[in-house]
Amino acid sequence: MAIFYYKFNVGKEAIDINNHANNAYYLIWMQEVANAHSKAVGDLIEKNLQNGFTWIIRRNEIDYLGQLFLGDEVVVKTWVSAVKKTLSKRFFEFIKNDKIIARSVSDYIFFDINRNRLIAIPDEILKLYEN
Repeated sequence: MAIFYYKFNVGKEAIDINNHANNAYYLIWMQEVANAHSKAVGDLIEKNLQNGFTWIIRRNEIDYLGQLFLGDEVVVKTWVSAVKKTLSKRFFEFIKNDKIIARSVSDYIFFDINRNRLIAIPDEILKLYEN
């Protein structure tokens, strides 16, 4: 699967009492990165919703290997891998100064809003992430 890169600087809203990025912000950044990647490949949230479908996160796992501080420039590397016909894993690496600060993975399911159940990920969606 294709790799997508996303760059940002740590803002003051992410800094906690320990003067580093709060763990909860990694989840926010993961969502931002996933949305940017999906948009870049043409897996548009609005289009999916109009068609009665959406991606739902089933599970997140994060390993913190370092710290991020106010103003740090971060590059997030992400890619997806279809594991089952209804589940896709999205991997993330948070990188600062060429060093991996955190690794994470999210399990996404493709969901039929109208029938309130998960469904097989359509081939046309899977193909968007192959390039």
